[in-house]
Amino acid sequence: MRRLSLKTPTGRLEYTVTRRARVTKRLHMELDENGGLIVVAPRHWSKAHISATLSQNTTRVERFLIRARQKQLAPLLYSNGEMHFYLGESYPLIIHQGQDRKSSVAFAGDEIRVNIRLNNSEAIRTALANWYYKQAMEVFSIRLKSVAARADWLSDRSIPLKLRRMKRTWGNCSSRGVIKLNTNLIKAPVSIIDSVIAHELCHLEVMNHGKAFYVLLERLNPHWRQHRTWLRSEGNAYLL
Repeated sequence: MRRLSLKTPTGRLEYTVTRRARVTKRLHMELDENGGLIVVAPRHWSKAHISATLSQNTTRVERFLIRARQKQLAPLLYSNGEMHFYLGESYPLIIHQGQDRKSSVAFAGDEIRVNIRLNNSEAIRTALANWYYKQAMEVFSIRLKSVAARADWLSDRSIPLKLRRMKRTWGNCSSRGVIKLNTNLIKAPVSIIDSVIAHELCHLEVMNHGKAFYVLLERLNPHWRQHRTWLRSEGNAYLL
């Protein structure tokens, strides 16, 4: 199967086309073993028609990819020794059950230590989520200032930052100039965090994804294409 590509609002997306006798009216989508997109099309559809149909439904395609790739991953159990991501590396959870009423989480350099009274997966999940949020606010604030210092169109502008767990996007920028980042991004490498921040900072100058936007993004982050490709292929593990 020959690999083709589709232009989406967030860049080019590669896919392959296959045909099956039972598919006669509409496109079907599935993943290959590596998480790549396979488009199953009716036999009488041309590649141009397939491409046009996909182009008209890019939001649906990207939503499918996120959900399908997440299903390929084993769910987290929040058990002792299980590996969890932090700043691009994975570390084992080391769970200590104690009598303190308030749980705590700490990064020890080579492990993530969870001290908790109730040793069950939901309590551990909640404690870890709270810790990720605190770490994200601290790290993202530092990285935002660092990347913004290279964005000459911002001058000394103050940029409000909010965090939220999101299922389908890593960040967004509101018309009021508020940047919102996905808390789960704290699990990614710093270079990827910076790349997402750079993308949203460019929206403070250009709100759409037109040519002017990408000219600006190229200035601020020349490696944005590689970062986008990496996040598409690896980022689903961070959304668990």
